[in-house]
Amino acid sequence: MGEEKPVEQRKGKITRYQWFIFAVALLGWTMASFDLNLYSINLPLIAADLHLSAVTSGILTSVIFAGATAVIWGLGPLLDLHGRKTIWQISLLFTALFTGFTILVANAVELGIVRVLSDGFSYIEFPTGLTIANEEFPATHRGSMYGWVQGGFPLGYFVAIAVSLAVVPLYGWRVAFLVGIVPILVVLILRRWVKEPERSKVTLQVRKLLKEGKRHEAEELIKRYKVDLSQVTKFPYRQMFTDPKLKKHTVITTVAEFFHELATPALFFFTSYVLVNYKHLPYTTAYEILLIATFLGFLGYGIMGHVGQRISRKWGSALIGIIGGVAVIFFALSHGFLDTVITTVIFYPAVLSWNGTWWVYIAETYPTRARGTADSWQTGLNDFAWIVGSAIYGFVLEALGFTLTYIVLGAVPVLLGAIIIAALGKGVPPTAELEEIAY
Repeated sequence: MGEEKPVEQRKGKITRYQWFIFAVALLGWTMASFDLNLYSINLPLIAADLHLSAVTSGILTSVIFAGATAVIWGLGPLLDLHGRKTIWQISLLFTALFTGFTILVANAVELGIVRVLSDGFSYIEFPTGLTIANEEFPATHRGSMYGWVQGGFPLGYFVAIAVSLAVVPLYGWRVAFLVGIVPILVVLILRRWVKEPERSKVTLQVRKLLKEGKRHEAEELIKRYKVDLSQVTKFPYRQMFTDPKLKKHTVITTVAEFFHELATPALFFFTSYVLVNYKHLPYTTAYEILLIATFLGFLGYGIMGHVGQRISRKWGSALIGIIGGVAVIFFALSHGFLDTVITTVIFYPAVLSWNGTWWVYIAETYPTRARGTADSWQTGLNDFAWIVGSAIYGFVLEALGFTLTYIVLGAVPVLLGAIIIAALGKGVPPTAELEEIAY
């Protein structure tokens, strides 16, 4: 059952509109990541300017993550209840708005409010773009194309570092955020030509017809795309956690993603800190290493997208998770300058590249009626895991020392996430149409 597709789409040919979606999704996620990472990169300068102590900076960062999580989890269901396109535009508009407001903050409270809204809306950009892209891309290229789109995160990190190096020494950290507004506005203009995905439009119409008591019309409409009429009118979160077809999968992916992202603060937020303070590298050298590692991460996302398209997103995620976890162990045990550089530029892109397959796996294993909510749930879960990982990082580091911390809090969670999905994750043929996977 399903709508008859145009000949070029049935053959797997990528249309001009699909390439357009690819471009605006990649640019949008790059700009959202750019804004997010401008804050983390320039936090030492922001803290000095606003007279924030290390304790205050840590608490503030946790509050920002918590607030952003609330924004993401609160707005996520709107993608399924009201459509994808509008939320996609609003998310980037508010990201630009509050990125601009960042230059005006004068104290910790103002900074916290502005960054909660900026980070929250920049992160809702991610599940919205993820949902639209996966619903528009042809099945034979879905994993490969979205792997590169997801690469917008390390690409945005790379741009944030480059802009900071070019602008901050001359003009200060506030001007870097001002620069960040311009490309976001360009992407907003491009999105004028984005259309609501056909799958989403059908699902929205079906939900509306059922609420009006027009079941027969709804049954006729789902001949175009499969929709479970017994579930579609339920609130999306309820579907995720009570639908017999989804609840086990939701629990498994939630646990796997939480473990993987629990390692993120140690492996990414505090990487420059440990390179300087525990590996005794100059600050500028740490930045240069991270520039290389971040660019390799971008390539890794794209490569893993192709790998997932070959062996399935489940096994692609499991494979790169195991490689990444082992690489972190070597980083933890490294000694000397060369060992540190080599292991950093291996573990950093390897752990990041989980995202090149994982997010397509999440999007394709949920039906259209709950896909946007599921993508947002997982995105908010990132921030939630980061709150936990950030909160315990300092205590674990002081108690166990560098090497054991990066094994226990870095390598082990990454390996656990990979093992859980390998052992319990739902298998999906890499070229299956979305309606053949879950509906």
